[in-house]
Amino acid sequence: MQNYAYIESNLESNIYFNNNLVPGKGIEFSTELDIPSPYYFGYKIENILLKNLEKIEFDKLFFLTEESVFNIYGESLYKKIKNKFPNTFLNILLSGEQNKYFKNLEELCEQLIEQNISKKSVLIGFGGGGVGNLVGLTAGLIYRGIRFIEIPTTFTGQTDSTLSNKQAVNGKRGKNHFGLYHSPIFIIGDTYYLHTEPKNARRAGIIEGIKNGLISNENFFTYLYENLAFYNAENAFKNNDLALKIIQSKLEILRKDPSEKHYGIILEYGHTFGHALEWLMKGKILHGDAVSFGMRIAAELSNEIGLLSKEEVILHYDIIENKLGYKDPFPAEITSDMLLEAMINDNKKTGRELRFVLLEKIGKCYNPEGDYLVTIDLNIVKKVLDNYILKNRI
Repeated sequence: MQNYAYIESNLESNIYFNNNLVPGKGIEFSTELDIPSPYYFGYKIENILLKNLEKIEFDKLFFLTEESVFNIYGESLYKKIKNKFPNTFLNILLSGEQNKYFKNLEELCEQLIEQNISKKSVLIGFGGGGVGNLVGLTAGLIYRGIRFIEIPTTFTGQTDSTLSNKQAVNGKRGKNHFGLYHSPIFIIGDTYYLHTEPKNARRAGIIEGIKNGLISNENFFTYLYENLAFYNAENAFKNNDLALKIIQSKLEILRKDPSEKHYGIILEYGHTFGHALEWLMKGKILHGDAVSFGMRIAAELSNEIGLLSKEEVILHYDIIENKLGYKDPFPAEITSDMLLEAMINDNKKTGRELRFVLLEKIGKCYNPEGDYLVTIDLNIVKKVLDNYILKNRI
């Protein structure tokens, strides 16, 4: 592991960290993007937020969060900020994916204008990925861009979504059709907030770490395969250790392509199928749940065109189903034709053809066309989908 700068925090912690983390302190690293954001990672590091706010000049702070996480963690943090910076205002948003629609984006923008937000104001997004996306996109649009701070409170947010600086809302035909890149001033990844996260939500975040190993680092995949016995919410050391390792695995990819427009597109492995399924399910399953199906289908497609061996496909099923416990049947209401139609409207498409990130082997993506996307005949895709759905429906 690389060395990091230690950031002091006055809060006490009786938790044992690995060699790169110590009680009461955090570490700082960069998101590696074209416009990089400092990322402060640790356990109970709220004081790092307060210290960094002291360094920023602003007229108003807007604390934007969702009710559930506000009731557990946000209220006390908001009061600390409000006590130190009286010009802080609270806005409660919807929970999760419900936020990611134009109606909510418009309402929040207009609400902030009514609250006399200015170019000198700062937004704080405290919550899951839906809150983070809405706040980030709002910050990018108001007055052509104002500053914001991101505090993800989910495993997925801390280890995946905040590292890309992609802000988006959904359209009528698919996920993340409308958005932009907008970097936060900094990110606070405090694993204290993960203590009460439901196991299915944490599992949905871990799936992205497995993906990082599958697409670029066979050794990391092997580490997860041998050590992943579904990390418990009560085991905070494992939360910190696993989260940090997954963050590092994604940053290795972002260093090569911060904009995710060439090599970084490999991060979309399983997501073309997954996004289509997630969209069709209308919030009934988590993003990570949809991607877990998507990666298994992508593995089958890779095998169908002569890339992955059957043994490597079985490894997909083994780590996803037996290590993480993803054993739910494929949603009964979804057909292959529905998935195909939804994928044609995918936000990464470059034409009417269906193109996918596929694996040549575990740890290496197939790249015959030079952009890590592979054009596949619709008939082949439908065959794979039909077979997968038939075998996994019940």
